[in-house]
Amino acid sequence: MAVVDMTRLAEHLADTATARTTATLAQLGVEAVAEEAADIAAGPLAPVLAHALAQVVGAETAGWETATASFIDGLTGQQSLLALAGSLDELLASPSTVDAQGVQLHNVLLRDLAPLIHSNPLLAAGRLEGAVRLAVAGAVTPFGILGHLTAPPSDAPEEFTERLPRLLGAAMDRWANEATIATSLHSALDQLRHDEAAAVDAAFELACYELRSALAAETLPAAMEALTTARSGFATVDAAEEARHDARAYAAACDAILAFAAHDQNRLTDAVDRLTAALDQREAWLSGMHAPSWLRPRRAAELAWQRLVLLLNAAAERLSETVWMDVWEALATVLDAYAQARTVRPLPGVEATPGLAAVVEPAIENAIMRQQSLLAALRRSVTEVSKLDAPPLDVYTGELLLARIEAVAARQREDHSHSSRSATDGDDDEEPHAADTARLHRLAPALVHALGEQQAADLAADISDDNLQVLEGVVHSSELARSRTAHPVLDRLLEDLLRQLAESPHFVGEVRDTFGLLLEQTLRFLHSRADLTTKTWGLHKEKDKDYRRQLKKGERRPVEADLQQDYHQWLATGQLGGLVSVEASDIATGRADVIVTFGTLRYLTEIKRELANSAPTNLEGKYVRQAAEYGNTNVPFGQLLVLDLTPHPDGAPRVDESVWAARHRPPGATTDRTVIVGVVAGNRPTPHDLST
Repeated sequence: MAVVDMTRLAEHLADTATARTTATLAQLGVEAVAEEAADIAAGPLAPVLAHALAQVVGAETAGWETATASFIDGLTGQQSLLALAGSLDELLASPSTVDAQGVQLHNVLLRDLAPLIHSNPLLAAGRLEGAVRLAVAGAVTPFGILGHLTAPPSDAPEEFTERLPRLLGAAMDRWANEATIATSLHSALDQLRHDEAAAVDAAFELACYELRSALAAETLPAAMEALTTARSGFATVDAAEEARHDARAYAAACDAILAFAAHDQNRLTDAVDRLTAALDQREAWLSGMHAPSWLRPRRAAELAWQRLVLLLNAAAERLSETVWMDVWEALATVLDAYAQARTVRPLPGVEATPGLAAVVEPAIENAIMRQQSLLAALRRSVTEVSKLDAPPLDVYTGELLLARIEAVAARQREDHSHSSRSATDGDDDEEPHAADTARLHRLAPALVHALGEQQAADLAADISDDNLQVLEGVVHSSELARSRTAHPVLDRLLEDLLRQLAESPHFVGEVRDTFGLLLEQTLRFLHSRADLTTKTWGLHKEKDKDYRRQLKKGERRPVEADLQQDYHQWLATGQLGGLVSVEASDIATGRADVIVTFGTLRYLTEIKRELANSAPTNLEGKYVRQAAEYGNTNVPFGQLLVLDLTPHPDGAPRVDESVWAARHRPPGATTDRTVIVGVVAGNRPTPHDLST
């Protein structure tokens, strides 16, 4: 066997790379290649040797596994992300290599990853990606990667964290049905919403998680709630970052499902147009770019959504017809959509879609039940095609659809008969009928999402279907399709607070609009003050005016007036300029710190300073009663801002951990006062100061 030195092997690899051919390792000898493979793996020719090794291992494994093992060990010395990525693509494209040495490759990629995250974060992310790909492919168990995915270092560089959401999303696609793993992946994504570099991508993956929950839901209400939550999440992503055609496409797909359930042909057609436009833009955007094979299932899922939505649109058009002149063609279109609701796989890893079926199937059944001519056509067609040897329709689906419609009709007749007997008997003691939640979730899911089921049911009780759909359109546009803050953390926080406020019967109409606007501005203020450095704020020459600064012994402590002045200036120079004032007297026999007035509606914000204990229970116990008292002569909503000057040696709470809704009801009162509590962290060290 010829002895080949490093120079000759390197020259051979370089020549084959230039000629774009595969290196013929057999003529060089196994031992020689194995001896030099580790050094080559650490250099620029690594992808060329990886390709050659993958080819020869695939053809004959005898002896060459040793050379491949040496090459894999040498990858720990690779410092180029491009060379590492190219090498991994070659190795992972070879089933023989993955089967034989996937475990070794996985272990090498994760070796000493923790220090590499800080010294070379891009390379660390590339190595973690390779390990994730092996786990997703089933070559290794997922437990080796989970710790790195779900618990990265708290001070990990953004070059590393910005890659995590995509990897977590791929893991979620693979293990969505493993409850324990999925829960930890979801928690990690939720944490990444607070990382500036990863926030938008994390929000996208969380919206996909909600969409997956909608598809897997067992009931219509659960499916609709998850679907509307996903729709809101995609709106946030689309607003937060340019060219997010993926989020725009998924948002349009959600709208299409919601519109189909509500029998709203105009909204459905609009959603189809937006989905097609978004996918066309995405195709143009990605044209000519390298698409890793392991990410292609996501692209396939987008196309599956497009096909499903087009089927639903075609079915909706046929269901809107009074009479089917071409019965079998029309029925084939409807049955195709009916069957697809349970067979389509519009997200990777989704094994069944009962939630989609819970939305689509009743919509088709109800549409046919309302048109006796269509029901008659269905009955006649099912009878006729069952006699044919080669039926032009899906006989099983047609029989299933007819059986379910007949069952629903029988239940309705029974319910009607029961209601008639009750009315004749004059039973006044009978409990009132429960709200028609199926109608509510089908026609007005955005209304339910915004107000909660009970309030939405009360509002919809005496509204016709047509008017309810008009109201739903308004709520959908203002609450789901529009991002209020274009921020993954603030949007969700605002949505949660508004949902809690909606539990009050007073939080409707103009009150909801105006207090919601004030709350949005308050959250923006709190986020700004949690983010801005003293220099960016313009106080680097007057640091003592930054009331958030870490306090030194004997230094003057900031006072409530510092926060009051800053908050007032924030409101006065924003959307609420001209509506805000300070120190207004004769408010519930007292004086309000900051007051915002919308005509006859007024909202007061109390400002406090805390020096000893900033625990939420302590703040509520000390200050909420006063903040709530100002609402005694107006609507029962207000705000409390607290400047927290307690020490923060281990860091300050996140923004969404520093804002909550507190309720107070004085003795003898019948109405809850709701106070939004926001804490501004003062006396806080900078992130650099927290380093040990």
